[in-house]
Formats: sequence, structure tokens, C-alpha cells
Amino acid sequence: MDAEMGEFLAAFGIGICIVVLGAYMAVTGDARMLHGYHRAAVPAAQMPALARATGIGLAASGVGCMMLAPFPGLADALGTGFTDVLSIVGAALLVLGIGFALGAVIKFNGSLFSFGPAGVSAGASPRWATIGFAILICVVAVCATVVPGIMMAVSGDPSALHGYHLVNVAARDLPALARWEGGSMAVMGAGLVAGILGGMFGALRRPSPAWTKALTATGIAVFGAGLVAMLAVIVYFNGSLMG
Repeated sequence: MDAEMGEFLAAFGIGICIVVLGAYMAVTGDARMLHGYHRAAVPAAQMPALARATGIGLAASGVGCMMLAPFPGLADALGTGFTDVLSIVGAALLVLGIGFALGAVIKFNGSLFSFGPAGVSAGASPRWATIGFAILICVVAVCATVVPGIMMAVSGDPSALHGYHLVNVAARDLPALARWEGGSMAVMGAGLVAGILGGMFGALRRPSPAWTKALTATGIAVFGAGLVAMLAVIVYFNGSLMG
């Protein structure tokens, strides 16, 4: 099995799993699949509504993930224009689905994260455990997105991208592709960090301050814009998403 087929099976398989999970929650109204801190403050009577809303969002994001799967030979059969549109719509659906699911959690739970009186870890108060967890996740997110994006933009070297994203790019355009792609990746990472911070710090006060909800929403929007921009930049320079 070649690398292209492996990537397709991985992305498509993850998408199917997310769709099945979301559909199960939407149909059954069972919210137990959510983490406890996403439903700790939700009254029992509202649990089914929470499950259905988040299930719909998860199912939509799973479909978006499946649409992003690079099916081998699809571009040759239907044209690169079709696959490019499919990928961009898939990215938008992925982001919108995640945003809808997170919005449902905030609506019913009062914040993206809520903790029980015992805290989230032994020997740590919910406040300090939340702050520590937020810092850890943000460091990982920055290292995985913002730092590589900035390095790509500064160096003008897009070699970190898959080969099929570069196959039709003229040599003279490689530095420009790296700058725009790296910048978009950094923006996406910044949105991810903002969304994480908004959700985590929204759990420290009840009800959550308006600024934390606004930060979460802004982070999701910026993350989505960065992701779509990354795809659009490749299409612009490469002629298609997959080459």
C-alpha cells in the first residue's frame, strides 16, 4: 500500500468514526461519550439536548474530515477543480461542525469546561489544574503549528509540505508559497491557542465571563480561516490541492 492510499484510509477512517459517534449521540440523546468536564454543570433534563446538538456537530465535522481524504485517482477521474472544491468545502464543514459542537457545550454547560468539587487531579485545585492544563496544551499547539509556520515563512522553504502539494509549483514560486502557507499555518495555530485559552479560562468562573466566550468563538473563527487559507494557497500556487 503506497503512502497516498495510507493517508486516504487514515483520514477517511477517522471521519467515519467521528460520524458514527456523532450519529449515535444525536439519535440516542446519550451524552456519556462527552468528557465529564463538558457536561458537569448540565442538568439531567438537558443531557439529551446536549447530546443531540453535539452529535450533529460531530457528525458534520466527520463528514468534513472524510471530504478532505485524498482519494487516489479521484482528481484524474473527475478533475482537479472538483477535488479542490470538495477539499475546501470539507475544511469549512469540519470547522463549522467543531464550532457547533463546542457552542452547544458552552450553551448547556455554561462554559467549555466545568469541574466537580474534587478537582481534575489528585492534590490539585480545579483552578490550578485548569491553568496548568491550558498552558500544556497551548505549548503543544504552538510547537505543532505556530513555530513550524513561522519557520516556513521565514526560511521560504516549503519542503515540509507533502510532495503532491508542490508538484506543479514553479521553482520561482516556492518561496512565496512557503511565506503564505507558513503564515496561514501560524494564523491557524494562533486561533487554536485562543480557542483553548478561552475555553479553559471560562471554566474558572461561573457563569463564564463574556470575554472567555468571545475569545473561544474568535479562536474557532481564526482557526477556520487559517485552515481554509492554507488550502487556498496550495490551490493557487499548485493549480490544485493534490497536484
